[in-house]
Amino acid sequence: MPVKRRSYELAVTAVMSALAIAMAALRLEFPFYPLVFLKFDLAEIPSVLTFALAGARWSYLCALFHFAGLLARGSDPLGASMKLAAVVSMLAGLHAARHRWAFAIAVAMAARAIAMSIANLAVLGFLFPAWLDFAWKLLSGVGIPVRSREEALLVTLALTAVFNCLHVLLSVVPAAAVAREAERRIGTGREGQGGAR
Repeated sequence: MPVKRRSYELAVTAVMSALAIAMAALRLEFPFYPLVFLKFDLAEIPSVLTFALAGARWSYLCALFHFAGLLARGSDPLGASMKLAAVVSMLAGLHAARHRWAFAIAVAMAARAIAMSIANLAVLGFLFPAWLDFAWKLLSGVGIPVRSREEALLVTLALTAVFNCLHVLLSVVPAAAVAREAERRIGTGREGQGGAR
């Protein structure tokens, strides 16, 4: 049985990793308004589905393959790294509260929002402060009153946190629905393996 289980986990991870890379190549994404450089990316769903069907460690592996696929197709390393951080923090939140989907989603939202706020603070506040000017311009363009760089940073971080919370819903809800349907129809043999229920 352990060999059969391991084969199943490897197969799920391989298929979901390939699906994530294919979805990323097809750019199945849409922008978050008004910060249009933030994109809702459907290619995150396979990592969450791997979590639900095979368990946490396999979902992290799927996220790493997705990251490698982004780099292989020529994505910006910083952008790909931010994507990896977002997905891994979401998966860590799901794993920390894996017993119930509703609670796991709330923990995943908090984990991802906090992790990405810290990452964006580092990027916008220290590594690439010129990018904050672009965010400020976007905010001003839609009538959000921003009077200083500090305000621009705070509003950008707040909107980025909202984006990340919404992205958790976009990634987890479809994956949970597919996982439940797969269990109902064919069974996954996942009992006790660490996926959310």
